[in-house]
Amino acid sequence: MSTFGEWQPRYEEAGIATFPVRDKKPAVQGYLKAGLRASRQFAGRFAAEEAFGFACKRNNICVLDVDTPSEQTLCDALAKFGPTPIIVRSGSGNWQAWYRHNGERRSVRPDPAQPIDILGDGFVVAPPSLGGKGRYELITGSLADIPNLPTMRRPVAENPTQGTPEADTDRIDVGQRNDTLWRACMAKAKSCGSMEELMQFAFAANRASFYEPLPDDEVVRVVASAWRKQLSGENWFGGGGRVVVQHDEIDNVMRRNPDAFLLLTVLRRYHWGREFVVANAMHETMPGGGWTRKRLAAARSWLEKTGEIKQVRPASKTYGPALYRFKGGQF
Repeated sequence: MSTFGEWQPRYEEAGIATFPVRDKKPAVQGYLKAGLRASRQFAGRFAAEEAFGFACKRNNICVLDVDTPSEQTLCDALAKFGPTPIIVRSGSGNWQAWYRHNGERRSVRPDPAQPIDILGDGFVVAPPSLGGKGRYELITGSLADIPNLPTMRRPVAENPTQGTPEADTDRIDVGQRNDTLWRACMAKAKSCGSMEELMQFAFAANRASFYEPLPDDEVVRVVASAWRKQLSGENWFGGGGRVVVQHDEIDNVMRRNPDAFLLLTVLRRYHWGREFVVANAMHETMPGGGWTRKRLAAARSWLEKTGEIKQVRPASKTYGPALYRFKGGQF
């Protein structure tokens, strides 16, 4: 069996619609809109193909494309854009880092000094495709990590008053301004000796990081919120992520169904603040080991029945796995 024929079902299980690729070009038309049903049809028609790819936006994945074999460049890019469990090496030795799509567009060389593209649209060749220079390889992670991919970090420049090219190329869309500035202030507050110092940082970041800066009164409200968190000891930014567990969840979820409690905790770890899938393949990566598909499905069903998670889109051949959000409107 060819590479595409063997791996198409595996990617489909992870919710990814793939299509055949020849000489790094799609071998079919309409590939950017192809769903899982079309992918299965491609696998039957192109059974001999050794390379395949997937559309980034259509499959809810953004790829950081590092166009150099340099491991240092890859490490620097991950430090800037954030860690991710899936790292791919192409046949030529270059790198891909996969993230959950978060509205990114296709951006070629956003920083002309770095050989890096952000592929929020278009397509990428996927492992273990065989190309002219060798086979694509999964260096870290597996397809089971796809449901748990983090989103790409969009940092506000640490010293925005200098007007560096990095500050210009990393500007944030209008709908993300308030949250982005608040997160930057939370991270900065730990090193500020006063609210006035944080205020100076916020106004500078607001001017440098957004095409349309926030109004001054909104910046003041953002700073006040961040500073209150800092003074109350609730500023956890920069100290590692946290999953907050309420007392009634320990009493009503953990005691009644420990498996469901563990699954809920893992889902919050990776998906808080956005919609998510709970693919059967997650059983391979659950903490403690020993999880089967049946065990994961039972825990997921319990969380649905008790309202801890809510299905917002059922599974389908067109759109792939079911989509969920947490109770209380927290996606």
